[in-house]
Amino acid sequence: MNLAPLYSQHISTKQQQFSLYLSQQGYGGLLLASGQAQGIFRDDYHYPFVVNSYFKEWLPLDTVPHCYLLLELDRRPRLFFYKPVDIWHKVEPLPNEFWCSEFDIIEYSNVATVNQALAAIDSQLAFIGAEQDAKNLNCEHLSLNPAPLLAWVDYHRAYKSAYEIECISQANRIAAVAHKAARQAFIRSCSEYEINQSYLNAVQAREQDLPYGNIIALNQHGAILHYTLLQRQASGPNRSFLIDAGYRYNGYAADISRSYCSDDSPAGLLFQQLITDLDAAQQQLIADIKVGDSYLAMHETMHRLIGDILYKAGVILVTGEQALADGITSAFLPHGLGHLLGLQVHDQGGWLVDDSGKQNPPPQQHPYLRLTRAIEEGMVFTIEPGIYFIPALLDELRSSEYSSLLDWDKIDALSAFGGIRIEDNVAVVNGQARNITREYLP
Repeated sequence: MNLAPLYSQHISTKQQQFSLYLSQQGYGGLLLASGQAQGIFRDDYHYPFVVNSYFKEWLPLDTVPHCYLLLELDRRPRLFFYKPVDIWHKVEPLPNEFWCSEFDIIEYSNVATVNQALAAIDSQLAFIGAEQDAKNLNCEHLSLNPAPLLAWVDYHRAYKSAYEIECISQANRIAAVAHKAARQAFIRSCSEYEINQSYLNAVQAREQDLPYGNIIALNQHGAILHYTLLQRQASGPNRSFLIDAGYRYNGYAADISRSYCSDDSPAGLLFQQLITDLDAAQQQLIADIKVGDSYLAMHETMHRLIGDILYKAGVILVTGEQALADGITSAFLPHGLGHLLGLQVHDQGGWLVDDSGKQNPPPQQHPYLRLTRAIEEGMVFTIEPGIYFIPALLDELRSSEYSSLLDWDKIDALSAFGGIRIEDNVAVVNGQARNITREYLP
């Protein structure tokens, strides 16, 4: 797809928005740093470079550290592209991509070039980046990471342009190829490590190219919410498989989860039924999304649906409504329904009420919910319900006053399968919920 027209409109709109805000706040411009690789303590190696998300909001340049983007109110944006003389590492060439025509690109190897440009500006500049990225800048009128500006950016980042939604769609398309390869590796009884390698090989990716470390969890490991160990050897038959893995396209993330079962024992068939029922409930919840809906209310609705699924399976002995009221469902779904998605896997601003920085944190009974805003046009977020059999939470429930409301024999049998998570990426377009992930992956 030709992204240039979408990107041109994306940048034009963004420049208008930022110029208006910066002028209202008394700034003459904004300086964004791409960041730099972080050194390992008492070592001469560095962690893999991760670009500043506020920088890549403007351009898909996520592999080159020490770059600066200077946005002024009265001229074209200038990109200071770092191109040092270096005999040890590969130096990135000047870019020649679809987005380059929107910027004046200045090659530099010494920060004096950037300082010379800053010295010619006599107005206050805002700066977004790590403090170390500003350390060598010689500019007396530089305001580092002003909180009101960060809140304003975080709030408005929830609304994605057509260009951004297309990038997230392409990330989903490629991730779907890798997900299918991982599922086939699970069916072949591969180890977690081998499944992960199948995922990477399918899209010719390195782990550091992905937006987050893949969760490749077999059997009981599916009950560990952020499991990333990747066992090299299979520890028994592959009964169940939970995968949470994504891809990044032009800096934008896909974040997808699926669950599978290959066990035909009575417990395995029951676990498969839970997967089927949760998948149906998740898709129905997405289909029912309307502009103006409360994400918190959606989260609570999913808890009731999960309670009903567990009631139907005979795992709990009360309806979903009662299970939610008693807090029983939180033992099976301890995390939030989802989160904003974009330049970060968990985009900032999920609790913001408005662009002033006022927040609406989740209620006490759902402390891990990352998104409490109402659904609005242009938002992109995940919907990722789960049903888990987590020993620590189940032990607490077993010793509680609600213990008699659960079938512990079934729970003990299902615990061998770990857990279920089904996650799709959803964009609100023309007032409708577009399930991007299902366009590529069942």
